[in-house]
Amino acid sequence: MSLSLTKVTAAAPSDWDAIWQACDYATWFHSRAWSEIWSAYQKGRTRPEPLLATFSDGQRAVLPLTARPTLRGLARRYLSSPGGTYGGWISADPLTGAHAALLGNFQTQDLGPLEWRLNPYDPVLREVPVPGAEPDDTHAIDLRPGFEAATRGRSKANKAARAGVTVVAAASEEDWRAYFALYEKSLTRWGGSATSRYRWPLFEAIRTHPTSGARLWLARFQDQFIAGALCFYARRHVVYWHGAADEAHFELRPVNLLMQEAIRDACGRGAVWFDLNPSGGHEGVRQFKRSLGGESLPSPVVRVRGNWKTGLRQTWRRLFPLRA
Repeated sequence: MSLSLTKVTAAAPSDWDAIWQACDYATWFHSRAWSEIWSAYQKGRTRPEPLLATFSDGQRAVLPLTARPTLRGLARRYLSSPGGTYGGWISADPLTGAHAALLGNFQTQDLGPLEWRLNPYDPVLREVPVPGAEPDDTHAIDLRPGFEAATRGRSKANKAARAGVTVVAAASEEDWRAYFALYEKSLTRWGGSATSRYRWPLFEAIRTHPTSGARLWLARFQDQFIAGALCFYARRHVVYWHGAADEAHFELRPVNLLMQEAIRDACGRGAVWFDLNPSGGHEGVRQFKRSLGGESLPSPVVRVRGNWKTGLRQTWRRLFPLRA
């Protein structure tokens, strides 16, 4: 009996949360919180619209989609995950290549306009070719050998520690605003080479969201913060998503110390991967991540265009969900 996709309906928040928490290859970017944070930041111009897919063998998967309504709400442009981060399905059930192929076909052929960065931690997805994927990668540190092995031979953090730099977790809005000030200084330094520019409301939405999935690490030197690293936490995966530093203190290597302590914390949590995130085409950033021990993992990006027929199919599917 051949496998088929028998039902695709809106996913309840409880299903999304439960499956995300149980999925070994899920990242923070697959969580309901991440979609809600971006919806708040963009003042409702995007919103969570997850789908729950059920197969003929009873297995289920969530597509943690974020939608941008178009054509006065008649159609949708989908982000598999906001901010160019890892998307795709998550599941608490064991899936095979056949399940992944059906889900991939649904996302690329039936869903409509879509941006999808493939999840490098999904073991089944590696077996399924995705047509039109644009090559890209991330760098990540395998934590399974333990903290000492993951950081062995990378002692630049020692310079910061010897100079008196300490690492703390942000504990107040004032701490977060101090980090944002560092980020603004970094944007000035980067100029036109910056691949993204975020406003304070995004960091405020992260800080105030009622989950514990984010931690802002700060490097302190002589009673001031000189660098920071914002990390997100999932079941087996920790990601260093955003960072900034004061160039006046680069010689102290505060970012190396931040990474060392964040990696130590991730190991203590039982994480398998410490993800350094894609590098946006910046070779210097890639070199820094390799110096930390990051290995390259493929994370291609798929962009699907739509047309007026797509809008009709989307409207029809919302009125009459796919059912067995």
